[in-house]
Amino acid sequence: MSPLKLCMIAVLGVALTVILRQWKSDLLPLVRVGFILLFATAFLLAAEPLFSFVRRLCAENAVGEYVEILFKALGIALVSEICASICRESGEGGIASGVELVGKLEILLLCVPMMENILGLAKSLLEMGG
Repeated sequence: MSPLKLCMIAVLGVALTVILRQWKSDLLPLVRVGFILLFATAFLLAAEPLFSFVRRLCAENAVGEYVEILFKALGIALVSEICASICRESGEGGIASGVELVGKLEILLLCVPMMENILGLAKSLLEMGG
């Protein structure tokens, strides 16, 4: 989907929420979540060529494990950000902060094996040097 279409859909979503705020404000969270899911789907569809390129690149090189960790971290960050935004839109800033904190911790824990590998490699290089 082109960026112009996405912008038009976003403006339509804003207009719809303004109208619904006056008539049926209890439907606002559902409309917002619907538009967020629409944009998340559009993001995933637009990013598919990038994902296939990176998969092909990883298959040709020995960095596949690290790129897999990178994509998992990116996914955790996106899901955490979307969830925190929904929580903030609903007026729950404390829950949003908790979601972001847990997302950051998950990314850190995801990177621990990679840090162990890098530190092991650095140790072996130092031992080879004397």
